Amino acid sequence: MLKTKELVRTNVMLDRELLKSIDEFAKDMAEDRSTAIRQLLKKAISEEKVALAVKKFQEGLSFRKAAEMAGLDYWDFQFELDKRGIPMVSSLSFARRRIKG
Repeated sequence: MLKTKELVRTNVMLDRELLKSIDEFAKDMAEDRSTAIRQLLKKAISEEKVALAVKKFQEGLSFRKAAEMAGLDYWDFQFELDKRGIPMVSSLSFARRRIKG
């Protein structure tokens, strides 16, 4: 049996051009406007969480915690770092500390 999510109505002000773009996307996806907006928001939030986690990782947050923040497993977060050209180990001294435990 499928779980049904409780949907909550909210209002948002959008300019006409953005609304037109959303409607075009919804039409291309054969979805209604609300479904298209939910899909776009879900994707945007996911991407922003990853971007923030990568930034925090670069600032010193542990790999594991950054992956959790991004909502990704080890390999997927490693892939995101690789895509951005960010080394998992940022310094030799950091690597030595990690090896020593």
